[in-house]
Amino acid sequence: MTADQVGTKPRTSRRRAPKAASVPPSCGTCAGTGETTTNVLVGRKRRETSAVQTGLCLDCFGTGTG
Repeated sequence: MTADQVGTKPRTSRRRAPKAASVPPSCGTCAGTGETTTNVLVGRKRRETSAVQTGLCLDCFGTGTG
């Protein structure tokens, strides 16, 4: 040890405040739900019926984030 190191404290790093977790933006197609609704199509001419079915959002693959 040298003369200027005697009696001094070892240096420590300062603790930093944890960063806030960033929230990913929600998907614009499904509005963050992960599901989309489509009309049911029937017949050769693909006629729409009054029934509605839900399916996985193809933009976000069901995660709800864009």
